[in-house]
Amino acid sequence: MIVSWAADPETTSGSYGAQEGTVRRQWLKNPKLGIKVVHVDPYYNATAQFLPGKWFAPKPTTSPAMAMAIAYVWIKEGLYDKEYVKTHTEGFDKWAAYLTGEEDGIAKTPEWQEKETGVPAKDVRALAREWGSKRVYLAPGGWGNGHGGACRNQTGIQWARVMVCLSAMQGLGKPGCNMGNLQWGCPVDFNFYFPGYSEGGMSGDLENTAMPVALYQRMPQLPTMNSNGQMIPRIFLPEAIYEGKAEGYRWVGKSIEHQFGKFMYPSPGASPVKMLYKYGGSILGTMNNTNRHVRMYQSEQLEFVVNQSIWFEGEAKFADVVLPACTNFERTDISEWAGLGGYGHHGQQQLNHRVIIFQAPAIKPLGESKSDYWIFNEICKRLGLSNYFSEGINELDWVKRLYLASDLPKVISFKKLLKRGYYVVPAEKEKLRAPVSFRWFWEGRKKDVPEAQPLPSDYMDEFLKGLQTQSGKLEFDCNSLKRAKDPERPPIVKYEPSWEGPHSPEFGRYPLQLLTPHSKYSFHTQGDGKSSFLNNIADHRVKVDGWYYWVLRLNAEDAKARGIKKNDLVKIYNDRGAVICAALPTQRLSRGVCHGYESSAVYAPMGEPGKSVDRGGCLNLLTPHKTQTKSTHSLAGAQSIVQVELWDGRIEHMSETFAAMERDATIKQSLRDAHLVPAK
Repeated sequence: MIVSWAADPETTSGSYGAQEGTVRRQWLKNPKLGIKVVHVDPYYNATAQFLPGKWFAPKPTTSPAMAMAIAYVWIKEGLYDKEYVKTHTEGFDKWAAYLTGEEDGIAKTPEWQEKETGVPAKDVRALAREWGSKRVYLAPGGWGNGHGGACRNQTGIQWARVMVCLSAMQGLGKPGCNMGNLQWGCPVDFNFYFPGYSEGGMSGDLENTAMPVALYQRMPQLPTMNSNGQMIPRIFLPEAIYEGKAEGYRWVGKSIEHQFGKFMYPSPGASPVKMLYKYGGSILGTMNNTNRHVRMYQSEQLEFVVNQSIWFEGEAKFADVVLPACTNFERTDISEWAGLGGYGHHGQQQLNHRVIIFQAPAIKPLGESKSDYWIFNEICKRLGLSNYFSEGINELDWVKRLYLASDLPKVISFKKLLKRGYYVVPAEKEKLRAPVSFRWFWEGRKKDVPEAQPLPSDYMDEFLKGLQTQSGKLEFDCNSLKRAKDPERPPIVKYEPSWEGPHSPEFGRYPLQLLTPHSKYSFHTQGDGKSSFLNNIADHRVKVDGWYYWVLRLNAEDAKARGIKKNDLVKIYNDRGAVICAALPTQRLSRGVCHGYESSAVYAPMGEPGKSVDRGGCLNLLTPHKTQTKSTHSLAGAQSIVQVELWDGRIEHMSETFAAMERDATIKQSLRDAHLVPAK
């Protein structure tokens, strides 16, 4: 059996991997295999449609409670691998005491979870019993198996941890017991070297890219090193600018220990930020509670903004200077499809073949647009650093240098690569293929899979022996968290209801839970031609009165109660902002839940930015920016509480939160002017 939990790879298949995994998941439809598929998701998503099976629809943010109830049944009925738990894990007794109620007097039964999730207790008990009697491939969302999912809402850390706990109880690494979604793990050649997009390339910062790991040894160049070590994670950027201070924790994937490193802004001795050079991406489309970023752009503390963009849309309009960049169809480059090196390991394994591409320009740059390389080099000329940046060569020369630094010269000449335009890396022979993930752990061998991490310093005893936990085992009782003393992240995973949901005091005013996963039709803003044929897809945008509106899905009964019909323009709002969308009543959501894709929208306020409705579909105006826990850098914006009503045509929307901040800021400034409080 396969249990797909908060995963929708048919929509969000991975990083830049297109829909390569679909053909592999289609294999599951073969009735002769007899493999059942179960889907756990508040939304009946595209993968559930593609691979029909039993659908469980827990209320958003409550999946950890449902998972704990499954573990409770396993403990009470002996449906878990006791020998594996004894030999490969640590701390199980403490977690079991919590689940059975010995610790807090509350047994985490299927009946207990029903009050939180809305999923009938009998169904959860039946799932637990079937799961505990079969070999089950757990297919959770998150990295590699469909981006997003339950890990990106307020209880995401709980959910991620409890998914590992369920796998540990069934024997992670045993044949048939692993994690995935038939998305990553193809038998491609991991040993063939070609640098990924975060490995530097040219003029790569030795400190803040993966260049020194491999590429710098293969392609020495004039080293670049940023002398300013001050960093501000994006989630904290607005407060850092308009309040002049920020603190928290960065996400660093180098080792477990990095999670405890706190950052402070401004750093000791460092200058406060006065200028923002915005290069690519879309903060307003991809970050949370993004009216904060609007306020940041409007702040007098931010004296100068440069935006280097392909399209004049969204936050490019906040810039003092716009540098028009051309697309990848108008410049020379070399790249590998889904090559994530330096950002994620071996992203190519989500593809059926590794493909390296020489990107020849199809046309000359349109209008006044130039390549990013040209723009940076022209700026460097004014700084007297052009030769240092470019090393005196052009873009095609850099393409050749990357070619020479890779393994490509062993298999194809540069002249032939330019003529053909691509090279398909052959798969390795079967006996040389990478082993199954975690099989080594189950069998008690040293790690023999090709991921570069963990680093040697993370191992407890001997390099490659055991997991990178402090015990070397799967830890139900996490040793590294014992010294953190964070009540929001205890050593054993516990269920704590979301602060943005039915337990919130604001739920009476905003009774709908909004899900905002990634779009099926684009990846962030990439691939989403705003004036292309994609707008003809009714599930993507709907044209009403000459404007293409984002689609908001809501339960048919909730829509009927509000007098809302298909394609009606509705206002979805909370204290953070308001967005106008085209409504789509559906039975693919339970009552009380609505759904709209995030991150590919265009910020298009109909009046004053930050104080009016948006009609570009920028639903991240509504999502919370608070981290999942105070001691982590973990976004919690994939779910928010909102209200939906028919739009009355008014464009004014002054959020109460924004108004309160404005009042608070005015009062504080008045007190400072009167010298009644310190200036800081």
